[in-house]
Amino acid sequence: MVACPDCGCESARVHSRYSRTLSDVAVGGRPVLITLTVRRLFCDGPSCGRRTFAEQVEGLTVR
Repeated sequence: MVACPDCGCESARVHSRYSRTLSDVAVGGRPVLITLTVRRLFCDGPSCGRRTFAEQVEGLTVR
């Protein structure tokens, strides 16, 4: 379950998935790339104006 960033309503209803590529500082002179697969979910909050939202990995990704 992932909470909608606008209304806080939790959702497990997946809309789609997509890949994100994150870059970090070089380690040992080599670039670091992290590839994540994240879900886009539906918000089912009755009064929420947001239809879908992407999940975030705490401490790693932000909106």
